[in-house]
Amino acid sequence: MTSQTEKDKRIDAVANWLLEGMRYSDVLAKTCTEYKVCDRTARTYIGLANAIVREARMTMKEAEVREAVDCFKDTYQSARRKDDHSAATGAVRELVKLLGLAEPDKQEVKHDASPTLMGVFAGIVSSNDKPA
Repeated sequence: MTSQTEKDKRIDAVANWLLEGMRYSDVLAKTCTEYKVCDRTARTYIGLANAIVREARMTMKEAEVREAVDCFKDTYQSARRKDDHSAATGAVRELVKLLGLAEPDKQEVKHDASPTLMGVFAGIVSSNDKPA
């Protein structure tokens, strides 16, 4: 039986392998061979490690967003000092996009109809064109 401390170390190691970009199948095989555990136990370790990986990636993303916000803030303040309203507006616009506060861009809606529906619609259109 493995102690909780040893399991935590194993899960941390698996999380590091995942953060390094190792493929799931490789992590599974390495976990099985390195710790001499069955597939089910290795999958449990990987599942628990995924929670750590998600949290680590969120932390990295938050740091990157914070850095970008600071950069846009500096650009905005510099542009305002120089009375460059175009650059200041551009910095604010990009900041709003980054933070997800902007309205979504207009997107063209594409309708994909199956051949069956196309036939039904063609029948309706052609029947409406015929004189009564």
